[in-house]
Amino acid sequence: MALIAIALSAQAQHEEGDVTIQPKVGITISNITDGDKSKVNLAYGVEFERFFTDQFSASLGVMFTNQGCKYKVYTDYGDIGVESYPIKLDIYYGTLPIMANYYVLPGLALKAGIQPAFRVKARIEQNGNKIDLDNAIDAMYDGNDNKLNTFDLSIPVGFSYEFKGITFDTRYNFGVTKLISNSDESIYNKVFIMTLGYKF
Repeated sequence: MALIAIALSAQAQHEEGDVTIQPKVGITISNITDGDKSKVNLAYGVEFERFFTDQFSASLGVMFTNQGCKYKVYTDYGDIGVESYPIKLDIYYGTLPIMANYYVLPGLALKAGIQPAFRVKARIEQNGNKIDLDNAIDAMYDGNDNKLNTFDLSIPVGFSYEFKGITFDTRYNFGVTKLISNSDESIYNKVFIMTLGYKF
């Protein structure tokens, strides 16, 4: 009831034909299929939104994210015991979220769409040492055709709430494209993203 009361007084009603530009910044909480632990990183970008009615709009964003996960590698030293090594996987993407937005109340929108993403850089970090991920995969798979995909496609779903131009947006991205091509393992990105922006 409180949310409805706030939404109705938000004065965030848009009209048919309105176009907004929204710089935004936030965080990603990312993991991969079978990853040990999620990691938190910065996300930032801008989103353009076009209203076709006062309740329905479409938006296109340009976002930069650092995705991946944290995990541990274990080495068995026999009688000495097992030692674990923490490793962080960083995959940097430029993403293009394309969203359909339905405003169930003034300021409150449900959203879903598709998000193509293009890999900019990828690396593994262990004890301060940073290793290019493409080289690591070549070594891991002994030079076969398994490669880290440079393209990623996901399906984002979520909601946003706007109050006097300030917009909180949260969405979950379901990975569609395998992280490693030609691999028998089905490994996908799993990303939760929260941003705060301002609509002009």
